[in-house]
Amino acid sequence: MPLSNSHGKTSLLQDRSILHIFVYDGQAMPKVSLDMPNELLTDLKFHVGDEKKFISVADAIRSACRKLLDQLDTIDKRQGRLEGE
Repeated sequence: MPLSNSHGKTSLLQDRSILHIFVYDGQAMPKVSLDMPNELLTDLKFHVGDEKKFISVADAIRSACRKLLDQLDTIDKRQGRLEGE
């Protein structure tokens, strides 16, 4: 994987855990790598697998991001911050 199209960010969270996000801007779908608290991942995995809502952890994270972006768009629209609407 070429690193010329990549960037990352590391943050110290309030609970003193570290969040590192690495983004590679690939051609089809960018790859994102992140660290998260174990208890969050454990809770997330409860909803992943056969007969559950998500087919993979990645699917669950993508769905959560889409829902968050929809909520942020709703807030921005309500506050008059969305352009063209």
